[in-house]
Amino acid sequence: MLLLVAPSADARRSVPRGFFGVDYDREIQWAPPQVQASTWGSMAKNGVESARVVFPWKDAQPEADQPPSFRQTDALVANAAMHRVRLLPVVMYAPVWARVEPDEPSSRPADVGAYADYLTALVRRYGPRGSFWTDRPDVPRLPVRAWEVWNEPEMPYQWQPREHWAERYGELLRRAHARLRAADPGAKVVMAALANYSWRSLRELYRRGRIGGHFDVLALNPFTRFVDHIVEIVRRSRRVLNRHGARRRPIWVTEFGATASWGRVDALGQRHLQTTDSGLARLVRRGYRRLAAKRKRLRVGRAYWYTWASSYDPGATIFDFAGLWRYRSGQLSRRPALAAYRRSARAHEGCRKNAQGACR
Repeated sequence: MLLLVAPSADARRSVPRGFFGVDYDREIQWAPPQVQASTWGSMAKNGVESARVVFPWKDAQPEADQPPSFRQTDALVANAAMHRVRLLPVVMYAPVWARVEPDEPSSRPADVGAYADYLTALVRRYGPRGSFWTDRPDVPRLPVRAWEVWNEPEMPYQWQPREHWAERYGELLRRAHARLRAADPGAKVVMAALANYSWRSLRELYRRGRIGGHFDVLALNPFTRFVDHIVEIVRRSRRVLNRHGARRRPIWVTEFGATASWGRVDALGQRHLQTTDSGLARLVRRGYRRLAAKRKRLRVGRAYWYTWASSYDPGATIFDFAGLWRYRSGQLSRRPALAAYRRSARAHEGCRKNAQGACR
């Protein structure tokens, strides 16, 4: 007598857990608590298994002589854990007292030790033995185990002053790596995502920043409407890693996408970032299909769509037309790209999901 057993959802998966991610930023992150709680459940139902969020140091510790506040980050961690979505916090934005240039919001930290202290405090709050899980027994235990150390330090709008940026970021990464590993030996240290000509910036970081051996994951932000360009950027960055003895280091694509701003916003010099609503949906389908097909060869571990929700405000910038949802005036409405994301996630994850991220 033969027993026929249906294959499990894991057996039908073609990508690792967490592969389907989104960035969670812009207006939705300041939405009323009930809106945010609802939208995290929607994320899980649509196949999101990981979310990239900013943990702004400047908001947590505006005064040097005060301990960090976790009010803002507690809410994010709770919502994510309730729906089994793994968080990738991007820890950045130094407070005024900790900046090299006090009047510059994108200033690098003047003291890398102070930044590392904040990272350590976050691990002690949200890591495997974090106080958050004791304080909130009502929240499913889902410790944060990956931390991204800043974002796009090669870009002027993210890192000032520009002089010797690679050396200064390398110093920050080395200190962050040591402190994160001391606080949680199993933590993944994610290097700040690199954009545009990322493979060139990566070479400079190896040469001048002495980053070798001080990160576990390379993050890339290949933001463009051309799928072939996304794959080529990942491939070129993979070659740089391989040449520096990091063949086994995974790559996480932490921002990919485009904007449905064609005909809505005049963006001279940024046409490669613009498409239509239907073009955005095609990019979701083709982008995830190609990245999933190349993931083993290029060691792509995750791919985060930028972004979950944006305003679609005609008077805004092109990046306000990138969301899978429109969020405006407290209301959420679906965009065509959402259905493409959901179908792609179901096809590669092997099942439909409920609001807790479980197969149903």
